[in-house]
This record gives sequence, C-alpha cells and structure tokens, in this order.
Amino acid sequence: MNVPTLDLHGLRHHEVGNEVARFIESWLGNDLFLDIITGNSERMIFEATKVIEQYGLEYHMGLPAFQGRIRIVLFDEYH
Repeated sequence: MNVPTLDLHGLRHHEVGNEVARFIESWLGNDLFLDIITGNSERMIFEATKVIEQYGLEYHMGLPAFQGRIRIVLFDEYH
C-alpha cells in the first residue's frame, strides 16, 4: 500500500501548521492512512499533532517501523 506522505524536513516551524492542514484537506474523505515525517524534532511533532487534533483525527506515533513519523488514520469504521 502506498501511503501519502508529507515530509516536514526543510520547513520552518511556523510553516508546519499550514502545510499539515493543506495535506490533510487534500486527502480527507479517502479511506486510508497518511504519514507525516517529522524526524525527532519535538517542536515539529508538537506543531503537526496540534493541527491533526484540530481535525479530530486519530494518529499514532512511535511505531517501531515508523520512527520519526506520525501515522494518521482517515478511515471511519462506522460508515
């Protein structure tokens, strides 16, 4: 499965919120996962998860195969 991925490397902290929001908006309505590459920057993780939480989306971090990534769950098991 090819998971759409946003790589935040090279972005400034103040740019992260808008980029993450645009990325999520472009994929909403699709039954799949999204990945956001944050690296190990606590600030990048904070800025990205703040936006994800505003959308009320489920997400996971620290998965063994996905270090430095946030995996967003877009599908709804109830529809």
